Amino acid sequence: FLLGYLKRLLTRRADLKGVITSATIDAYKFARHFASPDGVHAPVIEVSGRLYPVDIRYQPVQGDTEDTTRDEEEVALIDAVDTLCRLGPGDVLVFLPGEREIRVAAESLRKQHPPNTDILPLYSRLSAGEQDRVFKTSASRRIVLATNVAETSLTVPGIRYVVDTGLARVKRYSYRNKVEQLQIEKISQAAARQRAGRCGRVADGVCIRLYDEEDFNARAAFTDPEVLRASLATVILRAKSLNLGDPAVFPFID
Repeated sequence: FLLGYLKRLLTRRADLKGVITSATIDAYKFARHFASPDGVHAPVIEVSGRLYPVDIRYQPVQGDTEDTTRDEEEVALIDAVDTLCRLGPGDVLVFLPGEREIRVAAESLRKQHPPNTDILPLYSRLSAGEQDRVFKTSASRRIVLATNVAETSLTVPGIRYVVDTGLARVKRYSYRNKVEQLQIEKISQAAARQRAGRCGRVADGVCIRLYDEEDFNARAAFTDPEVLRASLATVILRAKSLNLGDPAVFPFID
């Protein structure tokens, strides 16, 4: 809604310029959407971040995806964390789909690692005090277990290593059941690259993906926009409530 409103506004206000920054969007889709009245696409400026090299390693969970048990996933996760901890000092960021998976992983890791290792969960329902622990550096090695909130919404300091399970919990509308559901799905290539980049901020990093390279190459290039995953009834009613006119002609990007 905001981007559609901005597109309308920019056509009326020659004194305004819109600048959109992102590490994960399809930039050329946005360039086409914000084209000038004479059809010239908006310029795309690529700025390379100040990142250190990141070594991507594929360490897939044994067995087929459909037949993989929860125990096998836990073993693969623990093995990946152990591998990274042996490489040298530095904190580890583990991406998991949701709160339940974070609780299970935290319990498993606490049994495996020495007392001077801090296992820190990070998800939205945690209290502010517990979330703040993630942003405080420590003399101990920290293993942060986070949802995809740590991809783009915030930056956890001191991360040298990343474990990417390749999964996220995504809101998607079921037109058969007429309800919105939170489903565990494979992340896109753009999201996977963003996760890997989390460990290249302070020094050379290592990212272990718990899936193989063939799986990565077969994934969607970008994450589906939420408007394509939501109930259109909600979209139409929200557009009406905001007095945005006929939703059929509103300039949605998708």
